[in-house]
Amino acid sequence: MGLTAAHRVIHEFGKPSIIYIGGGWCGYTEQAKEFCLSEQIGLYVTNEMSGALWASQYWAYHQRDKDGNPIYHLSRERA
Repeated sequence: MGLTAAHRVIHEFGKPSIIYIGGGWCGYTEQAKEFCLSEQIGLYVTNEMSGALWASQYWAYHQRDKDGNPIYHLSRERA
């Protein structure tokens, strides 16, 4: 999911709390994630949903690796 798709969701449905984009094989671009964070919209794939739904700041939730670094499910935007 890219930035254009995030804008399209808002245009078609209004500002959501969370955009769920599906299975663990899906991903989002860095630009889409940054935009959603700035708008306090959660942008998640399946692997992230359980934690996000229980987080007090659900839009800012992210999984962490064993060293405590954030794990994002980034993908390259396709035309």
